[in-house]
Amino acid sequence: MKNKILFTIPFFLFLIFYVYTLSKRTSLLSDRDFYYHWHLAKFKVKEKLTPQHKLFIFKDGKIVNGIGRRKWYDFKIKDGISVAKFPIPWNAPSGIYKAQIYHPSQREREKFLPRFFYIKRRIPKEVKFPFNAINWENTKPMQKVRIPLPDGKKTDWKGIYEWLKILKMDTLLYLAGQTAYFGRSLPFDFPWIENNLKFLGKIVDETKKRKFRIGAWVVCYFCVGKRDENLGYKWAIDYDVKNDRMKKTRGISIGDRKRIRDIIKVLKQMDSFNLDFLGLDYIRPVQGGYELVDEFIDEMDVIFPAHLKTKKERMLYLARQIHKERNFALEDLWNWWRAHRVSQIIVEIKENLNTSKPLWAFVLSWAVGHQHGQDPAMFQDAGIDFFTVMLYECDSEQFEKILKQWKNYGVDKFNLIVGNQIDYNVHQFVEDTPQEFARRIREAKKVFKAKGIFVNDFSRAFWGRKGDYSAFEWLISIHPEVVKK
Repeated sequence: MKNKILFTIPFFLFLIFYVYTLSKRTSLLSDRDFYYHWHLAKFKVKEKLTPQHKLFIFKDGKIVNGIGRRKWYDFKIKDGISVAKFPIPWNAPSGIYKAQIYHPSQREREKFLPRFFYIKRRIPKEVKFPFNAINWENTKPMQKVRIPLPDGKKTDWKGIYEWLKILKMDTLLYLAGQTAYFGRSLPFDFPWIENNLKFLGKIVDETKKRKFRIGAWVVCYFCVGKRDENLGYKWAIDYDVKNDRMKKTRGISIGDRKRIRDIIKVLKQMDSFNLDFLGLDYIRPVQGGYELVDEFIDEMDVIFPAHLKTKKERMLYLARQIHKERNFALEDLWNWWRAHRVSQIIVEIKENLNTSKPLWAFVLSWAVGHQHGQDPAMFQDAGIDFFTVMLYECDSEQFEKILKQWKNYGVDKFNLIVGNQIDYNVHQFVEDTPQEFARRIREAKKVFKAKGIFVNDFSRAFWGRKGDYSAFEWLISIHPEVVKK
């Protein structure tokens, strides 16, 4: 018994010393215990740190390479508190990470306790796959539409279902909400073309009657036609490379609060119908987004030259760095931040909509969407349940590069539906264009491990730039027997 007590005393002395040592170390605090991919993680210390203090992030004992190739993060001091920000890397692996303060002095380093945190993924809502769809992306009054059938005859809008049946497709995706201006303004409080919205109930009922699924989508930040200054929107600013100047675009700024309210309003109206899915298109900065340069600088702790006194100068500097200087690190930060802002919009839409319907998004395929402020991992965590990936407007060489980019990014964590556009011109007028159109869908389906396909769209097959080919030749090229291979 005496020996046991003698053995226990050193252990308790060590424990007391260890607890005392920990109590003397400063805690590194985080704003969350776990992060999704769209989060901008913040770590703080309740004291003023020096420029020599840096934040490092570790995973499995290795330094994490961050956005813009950052390996460490500076602390900014405000009201006596030091804060460092860590943008969660593109499609970062789930798991436990460690945030650690570094200083050249070992004694100084040991003053700070590390902070452990978790990066996780949101689980999407369940959707029945496979998913093979054709879009209706047109705002002509549906009651006046005449649909050509394979035998050459024409019928009313219900001819759409004859094609779905012939092609053995299971879903119709329908453009319901779009803003446009051709000389006459839409209502300020509800700036949406009424044709498709008025017809939504009829087309939903008919689609259900025929045992097909139907999803309806809204075009978020792009306006068709000219820019309508009467709608009260802030417009996105882009860079004119040729003339080295900034220009206002037809895209609505993703920083515009009215547009978010208008999007939510039309989605709520759409949600009242018996749809299977709700969708978002142009859920991104349509062009540029440089009007948000100051918010980018502030949130991402980016340092611009001190002589840039005006916002216009800062916009030009950022645009020139990206388009002329090819500053990859700055461009990567800019792309991440725009995807972060769009993800916040998706979160707000989901919270206000409060629907049980799965939500999908059209995303661009080039560079996994990053060049346009989109990212599948960030968007899925923000609330998107599946993605319709647009394989549009690329030549064969660019298409092969797109396949490699997505393969390297990692596709197994997402519900991806791959699609191509019926358009002779954007297939570079190649011989046997419909077969090239179908080949790209087929090849992408393999690489993306896609849960299905979509075709954009019926109206292009009937009235678009088809070349010398018929609607039947274009549409039959994506028959399910081809798609399944």
